[in-house]
Amino acid sequence: MKGITFGNKHSYNDFGLILSQKEIGFPEPKTEYLSIIGRDGDIDLTTVLCDEVKYGNRILTFVFSMVDYRARWAKVCMDIAHYLHGQEMKIILDEDKTFYYLGRCKINSYQSEKAIGKMVIKCNVLPYKTETHGAGEEWKWDEFSFVNGVIHFNKTTMTGSPKYINLIGRKKNTSPTFICTAPAKATFGDTVFTFSKAGTYTIPEIKLIEGANQIKLEGNSGTITIKYEGKVL
Repeated sequence: MKGITFGNKHSYNDFGLILSQKEIGFPEPKTEYLSIIGRDGDIDLTTVLCDEVKYGNRILTFVFSMVDYRARWAKVCMDIAHYLHGQEMKIILDEDKTFYYLGRCKINSYQSEKAIGKMVIKCNVLPYKTETHGAGEEWKWDEFSFVNGVIHFNKTTMTGSPKYINLIGRKKNTSPTFICTAPAKATFGDTVFTFSKAGTYTIPEIKLIEGANQIKLEGNSGTITIKYEGKVL
């Protein structure tokens, strides 16, 4: 039975709720315009302070029904309230396991109805949904989507010869983290970043844009793992 995973519990497998309706809202763009007297049109200031459009949160609404609800209503409501009401957690749709939403969940008491066994859960989540398995993480092929999944770079062993790696970015610009077991260097564009010793380095100056982003790695020994999670609307 398809449903929703809230944190580490599934709506049907753990609570016996049947997903009957869902609404995935889109985030509102944070736009800003300046109107000047004597000038046609407005000046768009939306991206003046940053190089990409910013968004507000989005609302997810899930409507569930219960079997034998008269006998189960009180216990199910209590169990779910104790587990998720007011809590922030990852939310994964069975039909879209490539990504998760992150936000705060609550039972909507105004829309839930005991008389017909209907429960409504609303989630106020961040605007972007995030890859459940990003770069530098172990893959689970049984959850991989051949429609919108990406096989990311994981780890490479350095042998003294430069290696050219394509990192696949998603919609939101992302800064990767480098985990090195020995001194190494990374070149992105015209800029060289030096990792003087083994360790973990997050480079905010590197912004992976949507599509392929080539990085040159150099080192005489050890391994380099690059970690990041793609985000889409």
